[in-house]
Amino acid sequence: MVETPHLGMEHQTINAYGNGYVKSPLGYDWLLHHELSHEWFGNQMTNADWDDMWLHEGFGSYMQPLYLQQLRGEREFQSELFNHRKSLLNKAPIVSGKSQRIEDVYNDSRGGPGNDIYTKGSLILHTLRNLIGDDAFFAATRRMVYGTDQPLPGKFVPRYGSTKEFIALCNEISGQDLGWFFDAYLYHAALPELLEQRQGDQLTLTWKLKDGGSFPMPIEVRVNERIERLSMSNGQGTLQLPPHARVTIDPASRVLRHAPHIDAWKAEQNQPKKKG
Repeated sequence: MVETPHLGMEHQTINAYGNGYVKSPLGYDWLLHHELSHEWFGNQMTNADWDDMWLHEGFGSYMQPLYLQQLRGEREFQSELFNHRKSLLNKAPIVSGKSQRIEDVYNDSRGGPGNDIYTKGSLILHTLRNLIGDDAFFAATRRMVYGTDQPLPGKFVPRYGSTKEFIALCNEISGQDLGWFFDAYLYHAALPELLEQRQGDQLTLTWKLKDGGSFPMPIEVRVNERIERLSMSNGQGTLQLPPHARVTIDPASRVLRHAPHIDAWKAEQNQPKKKG
């Protein structure tokens, strides 16, 4: 580490750092931790274009709650993921599909995704992991980062990676066509919305994309104390409920989706504060 007058920047040989080693409630400096996360991921694989920067920062950001899950368990893992969720802007897609400059990506006031490449990237990866499973998710990650399934010392070299490559790897390793997933989450700003309709003892859930299109994302539903998994193969699923059932949608928060209550909270935060 070398101390600098700016907050932080990862590098292959030494991290620039300037946050004063301030500890968070997690027990360590989150920024120091984030820059160190790149030593695990980002510095072996460089994004091929600034438009692919979500890979670099999204994986670096997702490593932080994963570390907390291993260190302290589910509460702090979910708490950190929820902190990511509260920060989302959803004003621009995190991938444009065309070559970008750094200022095009990092500056949300100029139409870029801004900090969403960190936190939205993290939550997209979390959703993907829950969709295809740990084996496929980490195998695709390993292949993208190292270019091989078995990254033994001396058997790999630093490389460039792109969004298209990562999508192709996920398709190959999972054995699925995940175009619908990446199209909805990467190339569109608005999050998928899950519509709920309950009539008597029947619950119907329907996915809605702001820009249209298919979104067959499976979803878990807790009915009383039992977990049901709806396949949502055509973007819709129906569940018969016992009388007076207590229902929780996505109880483990596995799927990134539109949350009106968070939008309402953010709108209130932006209102002028009343005096007195």
